[in-house]
Amino acid sequence: MKDFQHPLFDEVIYFKKVGSTSSKAESLIKSNSAQGNFLCLADEQTSGRGRGKNSWISPKGGLWLTQALYGFSFKSNITIFTGICLHKIFVELFPSISQNLKIKWPNDIYLNDKKICGILSSHLSNRKYHLIGIGINTNIEQFDDELKTSATSLQIELKKPIDNNKLLLSFLDNFASELPGFVEEELDIKYFNKHSLLKGLQIELDTDYKIFKGKAKGLDKNGALLIELKPGMIQPFYAGSVISWTE
Repeated sequence: MKDFQHPLFDEVIYFKKVGSTSSKAESLIKSNSAQGNFLCLADEQTSGRGRGKNSWISPKGGLWLTQALYGFSFKSNITIFTGICLHKIFVELFPSISQNLKIKWPNDIYLNDKKICGILSSHLSNRKYHLIGIGINTNIEQFDDELKTSATSLQIELKKPIDNNKLLLSFLDNFASELPGFVEEELDIKYFNKHSLLKGLQIELDTDYKIFKGKAKGLDKNGALLIELKPGMIQPFYAGSVISWTE
């Protein structure tokens, strides 16, 4: 991946090993060491970020990257847009997994009920930058006992190695082609709801100050999760962590 390039980016900054591509991208912006759209790409992360205080295990073999996009104004959720783009490419490249590949609000993709991809976005408003961190478990052969019940990789599920370069190029081509429509219009909610992991399930949502329980009804046009807290009472939630889900 060292010589990877894509026309969406003015620069691709490659690291053999880095703490976090998102942290590195942020420091490059704040030190004025990078300008325009750029991509931070690493073979390995030693302190990858997850949602909240969670970490993301990022060994060699996976795809670890952060897109830094300059000057964009988004009307709705860029994290969910990115997840939709990734899901479409996974289905295109690996059609055999399409039935068991789901998008979990707000920032994960699951295969056979295990996480294979996480997305983390942030907005540096004073610098006019959006950062989109992506971790994909591609060529990871095994997970430790603590993770193997909740995480998997494309190589494990498909029983063959993955071409990281082809996967990344295909994703960025799709992302770049659909980005103008996303900027001007709205999320492809119909696609998300069709492939949602949570829609129709009873869930618990932790908003950091309170836990809400109810039935997931899908997303609204802005990417908010709609939960039926009681019959006839549906409330949108724009942030939070879904901590459990059942039939």
